[in-house]
Amino acid sequence: MNKDSQKQKLDYKKLGFKAGLEVHQQLNTKKLFCDCDSRLIEKDKPDYVFSRKFNLSASEFGIIDEAALQEFEKEKDFEYHYFDSVNCLVEADEEPPHSVNKEALTVAIQISLMVNAGIFSEVIGMRKIVIDGSNVSGFQRTTLISEGGTIQLKGKKIGVQAVVLEEDSARKIEGNDDKTIYNLDRLGIPLIEFTTNPELENASEVKECALKMGEFLRRTGKCNRGLGSIRQDLNISIKDGARTELKGVQEVDLIETFVDREITRQIRLNELKKELEKRKIGSGNFEDSLTFDLADVFLKTRSSMVKKSLDKKENVFAFKLPLFKGLLGFEVQPDRRFATELADVVKVKTGLKGLLHSDELPNYGIEASEIKKVREVLECKENDAFILILGNEEKAVLAIKSIKERCLTALKGTPNETRQALENGNSKYLRPMAGSARMYLETDLKPVRLSEKLISEIKKEIPLSVEERVKLYSSKGLSSKLAEQMKLNNYAVFFESLLKKGFNATTVAVFLLDSLKEIERNGYDTLVLTEDKIEELLLAEKEGLVLKENLKTLTIKTIAFPNKNVQELISLVQQKTGAEDVEKVIDSVISKNKDFIEKQGHRAVNALMGQAMKELKGKASAKELAKMIEKKIS
Repeated sequence: MNKDSQKQKLDYKKLGFKAGLEVHQQLNTKKLFCDCDSRLIEKDKPDYVFSRKFNLSASEFGIIDEAALQEFEKEKDFEYHYFDSVNCLVEADEEPPHSVNKEALTVAIQISLMVNAGIFSEVIGMRKIVIDGSNVSGFQRTTLISEGGTIQLKGKKIGVQAVVLEEDSARKIEGNDDKTIYNLDRLGIPLIEFTTNPELENASEVKECALKMGEFLRRTGKCNRGLGSIRQDLNISIKDGARTELKGVQEVDLIETFVDREITRQIRLNELKKELEKRKIGSGNFEDSLTFDLADVFLKTRSSMVKKSLDKKENVFAFKLPLFKGLLGFEVQPDRRFATELADVVKVKTGLKGLLHSDELPNYGIEASEIKKVREVLECKENDAFILILGNEEKAVLAIKSIKERCLTALKGTPNETRQALENGNSKYLRPMAGSARMYLETDLKPVRLSEKLISEIKKEIPLSVEERVKLYSSKGLSSKLAEQMKLNNYAVFFESLLKKGFNATTVAVFLLDSLKEIERNGYDTLVLTEDKIEELLLAEKEGLVLKENLKTLTIKTIAFPNKNVQELISLVQQKTGAEDVEKVIDSVISKNKDFIEKQGHRAVNALMGQAMKELKGKASAKELAKMIEKKIS
């Protein structure tokens, strides 16, 4: 079933489809609660390593969040890799957070103003319980900046639910059933969470809205770019289904596929529910039929999967599902069966990877004679199905409990849950839907007052819209191709400030869009170049202190020698030649242009200087040539 065939079959209105969007965007400011750099590092060996284990506590109202409980029951250990260049005691949870980063806060206010949201006069930090190890403290700090507002799409307006400023989580490096290792480089990077109301009515609207929200964010010029720096979460439901939160959609072009496949999954689960009702399957059908002596059945098995488990002194456990024959292989998404849904739940809750079921056997080396023996031990009737689980007894008991609970949920249709987006447009179970019980007040941060004066000042600096930018750039002589590239580039606001100072639009755009990328491809870290330093480089070219063709070389020298100023480095890139040779070139240029000089007088200097520079090919500075030419024509 491909995307196009799904799209033709789905009647969004009839299905009662609605969706909301959450966009999470990293900012390229300093970290949210300290002065560490917001960047990822590729380094094998950390400067420090430490470990944590988390306990679970109830909320202020005595309620335990179901999603947090699931993580707690895994009883995992967590190892953290700390790097001096991007971490401090705040990330290690050994020091209270500093004041919220003002630049990140300004971006959140700008986004709020762009969509006419209501900005709170005082913003208060909250803690969100997170005990999957992704935050050393066991919670994520988050601050609600504004509510309300609208986003204008082509055919309608969509309500904005909230703009939130929060810290990003640690970066998972590797993990197993017992321990997960995280890098702390990403922890604390500011995130804008930008959320809409559930008012999107078809898949194309969801995609259009995601692109529009991305446009608002990118207009600020403060967005990190690259894989993982922006993540979309889709909240999807249909009339006879349930709200599903689909997390981690990174490719905007796949949004319509994700939407349609989630709708398909909910439709198919409803069909499964009807089939269960038709077979008169109820909660009483799921009495435990756990057995511990099936190892004898597989003593001479040819299945490498089963042999591997038995060699590790594990066992083969079984669970009977009365009247379920054929339903474990029931397709819920393209290439995903109901048994796959069960396997996902088992893997998340127990760590056991996958399971075997009667609808797919014989397979994996398991033979018909072994299946027959299993059915005899479980006393399976003709329409009964069974599941085999390989592992230790403790995990097998929990796995079978999880399978039973998920099958009971199937009697009701689609469960409310959070699912992980997969690369192919499908999704898998991640955790129960989180609730408000995981939120409580942050006691280490003072509330921040947002005065009318502050909001008014930020309002004056709201970045231009895409349309305004294209109009401005065209008026300055920028080509449509360069204007298109620049309009949502992180350098756009900086580019506009240089235009106001009289810099040539094309020269600046080519340098920012092309030259810096080429320098980066050659292995140089262009991120070390501040806007002030870039302006200094461009000013050197503008004033003729360095030739345009030498500007990239000067930039590389600036990166290589960060403690030297641009003026000091110019002499390293300008190829000098003998004074006599320079004078010969100047004399030749003057001789060829006598009539022009007589007519123009001192106004001829710039034109003559251009000719001389072209012949000398960077072997003398423009300033030096101008002085010599002026002296000679006096």
